[in-house]
Amino acid sequence: MDTPPQIEATQPFSVSVRTLVEFVLQSGDLSVGGFQRRDRAQLGTQGHKRVQRSRPEGYETEVEVHCQVEGSHPPLVVRGRIDGLYPTNTPVVIEEIKTTTLSLALVHEDHNLLHWAQAKCYAYMYARQHGLKEVSIHLTYYQLDTREEKIFERLFLLADLETFFFNTVNLYLDWFQNVQSRQVKRDQSIEQLEFPYGEYRPGQRDMAVTVYKTIREKDRAYIQSPTGVGKTIATLFPSVKALALGLAAKIFYLTAKTSGRLVAEKALDDMRRSNVQLRSVTLTAKEKICFCPPVNCDPEVCIFARGYFDKLKDALKELDQRQAFTRPVIEELARKYEICPFEFSLDLALWVDCIICDYNYVFDPRVYLHRFFDFDTEPYIFLVDEAHNLPDRARAMYSAELEKGSVLQLQRALKPHAPALAKKLNEINKILLEKRKECQQEEKTALIEHELPETLLKALREFSQKAEDWLVLNQAAEFRQELLEFYFLCSNYLRTAEYFDTFYVSYFERRGQSDLKAKLFCLNPAPMLAAPLERSQATIFFSATLLPMDYFMKLLTGETNHPRRIFQSPFPQENARLLIHNKISTRYAQRADSYDLIAEAIETVIQLKTGNYLVYFPSYVYLNEVAGRLKEKLPENQLLIQERGLTEDAREAFLARFSSTNQETLVG
Repeated sequence: MDTPPQIEATQPFSVSVRTLVEFVLQSGDLSVGGFQRRDRAQLGTQGHKRVQRSRPEGYETEVEVHCQVEGSHPPLVVRGRIDGLYPTNTPVVIEEIKTTTLSLALVHEDHNLLHWAQAKCYAYMYARQHGLKEVSIHLTYYQLDTREEKIFERLFLLADLETFFFNTVNLYLDWFQNVQSRQVKRDQSIEQLEFPYGEYRPGQRDMAVTVYKTIREKDRAYIQSPTGVGKTIATLFPSVKALALGLAAKIFYLTAKTSGRLVAEKALDDMRRSNVQLRSVTLTAKEKICFCPPVNCDPEVCIFARGYFDKLKDALKELDQRQAFTRPVIEELARKYEICPFEFSLDLALWVDCIICDYNYVFDPRVYLHRFFDFDTEPYIFLVDEAHNLPDRARAMYSAELEKGSVLQLQRALKPHAPALAKKLNEINKILLEKRKECQQEEKTALIEHELPETLLKALREFSQKAEDWLVLNQAAEFRQELLEFYFLCSNYLRTAEYFDTFYVSYFERRGQSDLKAKLFCLNPAPMLAAPLERSQATIFFSATLLPMDYFMKLLTGETNHPRRIFQSPFPQENARLLIHNKISTRYAQRADSYDLIAEAIETVIQLKTGNYLVYFPSYVYLNEVAGRLKEKLPENQLLIQERGLTEDAREAFLARFSSTNQETLVG
């Protein structure tokens, strides 16, 4: 489903036939539909075109149709594109083409009622535009592997098509006019919104003005502002104001950390205390929020996938009751309506004003939000929090790696059951083994190459093809999950190879006694970030550590001609003090001698003033050695020790203990 456009109240509201039909008529389970090939979308497009090219002379393709619905405020325009048309036939024939990997023996006439619904909407709009009394619809299913077709034909009278079309439209209008009415009220409330904290901190108003000007001028800006200025509200407040002025349709607040998400949620809540109507949703990774771990979206297994679309509309009515859809709220509502919390958050995102999410929902080619960015782009605002983290995150998004050990392990598991697959894995293993020998011969830890490893890529393609042929059968096997995971690693490696250019290197790194890592590494993410950044009307990169600014600008966009601002700390410099203890060596070889000295230094400092103290160590071994000595000297309730492998919730709880209201000293 593509995103609902946001518009001025006097302008027509445009909706695609697909969005209209899916929103009103989609029902049943949330289903992943089994394994799909890496290039399924591309194959579908190719199959679609193959059917069109096979049709006789006079057949027309991709015929645009539209219909303006009178009586709605603002006017609703339904638009669409007919796959194929026989305009000279009597009656005129409209063809809707669907590609499938299912056996055509399993495809019946009512295989998917949404397909008929789309075709009927196209047929009505074409018949109305051309004064036709009846139209024939051909619903064609094209099998991608066998290249066979199965065509279902139905004849429809204009009166019947009109009844169906307006019944569907009216159901959509009930929702749409509620959304439109709410948007008018939202804009009116935003117009009355004052800065939620009364006075601005020093530099905060200038920062907000910079953000607003950037949005108005459809530009990008880079802002360095130290902790304490209030960067979150200084970016969100002008962005919210821009919504009411029609300068933006939606705000994406992008943050890599839980703390950033929580601060953004609080800033929005603080604005809501002024009675502003502002909806927001926080997206949480599927693996973290799933109620059926490990993630299994099979409706036979997961009750939250079963009947998802039948229950969704009732759940969406919660939009009238709440404004902040944080993770706890989403989990509460998902359990109440027995629907998938992750998919529910994505469906909520279509109807909110601000989406708080990780960078990858915008920038990662594997998981970005297709429902927003694969269609006509609306005027979105991207607020990139802690932007100094984005270059490294982007490098990871556009890089790929494989490990020889994983290849060998999977090969051994497959050999008794799928020898053809095991043979292809053996070929990959031999190539990686040769690279490891090459490293050893040259007495190097790693080989760095500026060209693609074509021999390896060829072997990976051959393996992937064989793996697809097996996986598409959806057979149960002990090794299936391991095979699927390695298949996705191969797919990512092959996809990344398509991006390979002068800003990439290929390297092979020796690991341990016998392992090897093969990696395609993105050195400069700016060329890869260019396309995702085009999805926004304005982007604000902000951080407390964005210096040297030219360096980050080149890594983020490759351009240095956009607005930049550097703000000073609003707090008195005399409140900060840097103390250096130059009598303790923390070098690795001398660390054992430093444990007692560091514990004594910490004890001395915390006795001078009651407060919260955080002590950072380069390793858990170091931490535990010093903490063990402090345990003997400090009360148990004054010492908090971070454990290994904390979950996100546990990290939040750890940090929450360091409150400004603490009456006693706390050392962490």
